[in-house]
Amino acid sequence: SSGFPGSVRAFGVGLAYKRFLWKRLYGQVHSTAFRQNYLDENDEKIQSGFQLFNTLRFGYQLRLFKNRLFIEPSVAATWWPVNTNLPASFQVQEDKWRNFFLFEPGMHFGINF
Repeated sequence: SSGFPGSVRAFGVGLAYKRFLWKRLYGQVHSTAFRQNYLDENDEKIQSGFQLFNTLRFGYQLRLFKNRLFIEPSVAATWWPVNTNLPASFQVQEDKWRNFFLFEPGMHFGINF
């Protein structure tokens, strides 16, 4: 339904930094480098590429059950400034969209030990 002539499998490694700015309000930066394998409609690899994916996130940590659990509603902006070696058929579809996305909602949760 997206018009892409196949699929992409991505494998990556990322770095993240999180800092509490004021009380439980936080900011977080992620940067992930992906190696992407482009597959045709028969799941056969046709090409490989590289993508650098970045996220800037702001949120608030809500603590529950005497600080044992937490949830973090947040909003993020994502940007992928580097996206190389796409097959021509994928590039046609990719060119229809911007290389950033604003106001992506997020909900993280966790356990404090």
